[in-house]
Amino acid sequence: MVGMSSLDEASSSLDPLPRHVKLWLRAVTALGFISFFASFSLFLLLAYRLFRWQTKAKRSNQFVILIFNLVLADMQQSMAFLLNAEWLRLNEIAVGTRICWLQGWFVSTGDLASGVWCFTIGIHTFASVILNYRLKSPHFFCTIAFLWIFIYGMAFIGVGLHPHDLYVRAGAWCWVDQNFNSIRLWTHYFWIFFYEFGVIITYAAIYVILLQRIRSGYYTSREADLAKSTANVMVVYPIVYVICTLPLASSRMASMSNHPPSLGRLCLSAAMITSNGWLDVLLYTITRRILIFSDSPPTDEGGIDTFSMPWGEPSKRFGAATIIEATGGGRYNRRGVVPLNSHSVSRSASTDRIINVGLNDIKLVTTTEVLSEPAQAEDYEELARDVRKKMAAMPGGRFSEDSGKSGQQLEHIPD
Repeated sequence: MVGMSSLDEASSSLDPLPRHVKLWLRAVTALGFISFFASFSLFLLLAYRLFRWQTKAKRSNQFVILIFNLVLADMQQSMAFLLNAEWLRLNEIAVGTRICWLQGWFVSTGDLASGVWCFTIGIHTFASVILNYRLKSPHFFCTIAFLWIFIYGMAFIGVGLHPHDLYVRAGAWCWVDQNFNSIRLWTHYFWIFFYEFGVIITYAAIYVILLQRIRSGYYTSREADLAKSTANVMVVYPIVYVICTLPLASSRMASMSNHPPSLGRLCLSAAMITSNGWLDVLLYTITRRILIFSDSPPTDEGGIDTFSMPWGEPSKRFGAATIIEATGGGRYNRRGVVPLNSHSVSRSASTDRIINVGLNDIKLVTTTEVLSEPAQAEDYEELARDVRKKMAAMPGGRFSEDSGKSGQQLEHIPD
């Protein structure tokens, strides 16, 4: 227990809570509950998805794993401000209690972890979308382990140096004693500002490079539309993170410069930073829902095609259509080529139709659409097997297979 006489007025227990502080703490606590349960719900969903993908397909998705770690960080951050419910119950902020120590710990780890994983997701997005690069699985999981060691290592530095008097009242909740400014700065706020600038620079680079590629004709017209929408989405990520974290960081830095903020300003800043959890859940489930809600594990090879826009139609953007045609005079790749005759073919979703248009002309039209995720290689293989069975069953028809650089070829040979 921390001795009350050893603490100055700004760090000692606050009993009773001033009326305006109680009003602010109610709002902070409510937002903490919302963020915690939103993050916990997504945490359970992602845990289920990752477990199912691993047991069913023996693989997972790197981006989904990073979101899993982000919501874990957001849960710790929201837990810190959710614990203000105890101060409302007691009508005081009681220094030296277990709740005070837990709240200080969760503030230290949650705020830092949220910044670490937002920045890591930005770097991963830059590598996959711009550089088309992904870490190999062993290196990827080693990086995750290192980042969590770093997060908790920063918190343990302060606890190791001051095991009994580190966390006291810091305004309207418990955190590192204001007399330990060096610990506040080098184990917390230096890194908060570092990750804020890192997130801004990373997503700004993605945005600029995507626009430059669009102007230079790097993408097809369809890809260019998707890249433009993706670039617009990229702007939202740093805006949400900076708006949520900057007010509290700037308030604490002001207190280190002998300009302590009011309790009302601190509570407003706390309401914003604890909203980071539910905003992250909302943001990522909307813009990356094609990954999060996929029944089968998405591959790690996706780039801009893994983004979904709330104002777009994901079924058209992310769907895939495959048409297989065969006629008497030509050989056709299963990915589809221009037919050798001029007969028109109508398209229908999820249908298989055989059209007899002449003595030696037989067309098999197969159109498939994948509405929830990009088509995988095994989808094409299964489709090709179905086509070979149908062509083999045609009267007077048979097929041959040969392996070329473009894959298996289907050939209809008339009698």
